[in-house]
Amino acid sequence: MGSKLKSFHVAIIGAVACILVVGGLYFFIIKKQYEQITKLNSEYQVLSEEYARLPKAKERLEIARQNNRIVSAKYEKYLQDKMPPLTFSDRAQGMIALWKEQSEILGPLLQSWPAKTGVNLTSSIQIPAAPVNPNAIDPTLITIPVGNFTVRGDFTTILSHLRSWNKFNRLVKIDLARLTGPSPGMTAEYAVTVYVFPRGEAGQNIAMAGAAGEAGMPGG
Repeated sequence: MGSKLKSFHVAIIGAVACILVVGGLYFFIIKKQYEQITKLNSEYQVLSEEYARLPKAKERLEIARQNNRIVSAKYEKYLQDKMPPLTFSDRAQGMIALWKEQSEILGPLLQSWPAKTGVNLTSSIQIPAAPVNPNAIDPTLITIPVGNFTVRGDFTTILSHLRSWNKFNRLVKIDLARLTGPSPGMTAEYAVTVYVFPRGEAGQNIAMAGAAGEAGMPGG
């Protein structure tokens, strides 16, 4: 009868139903799994490349550590050669050490240096007084303007003397020298500035005697 399904109709319907089921499995299960596998493969590729670079990275890290040790050792030696042992971890003690440096040590060092390098110092040296307020001292850099030096000698010796400041046992900056007169009685004049880098971190400010009372006094 026409109203009844024939066997091949049933077969077609069954085949279509199977196709729909398979399609659903693909979109809801297989495709999702495939996307996850693709993502994991990509992550694996990235991690594999990073792992392959790991030995080289370790090698560069060790080289950097060695260079850091070398530079740190050179810097420490430079501090020992060029810097007085000043620290302001205790500001009061640091100020006392700075007083001693400027009043007892730095002046004789500067005074004797020109003669050691073959020229005659014809000017006087004036070391400025150190600050009296330990809280006002810059704990990172101390600048000491020494003033003008005037030295006499021949041209070659004066040039050697100017270069010799690189070997002086304090960090010194000299301005451009002004040369006058003929050699060997030539004169060179230049300004000298000494720089000191204290070591370590600075401590807390200290209470100054009379500071509280002065702050509370009325004007007048």
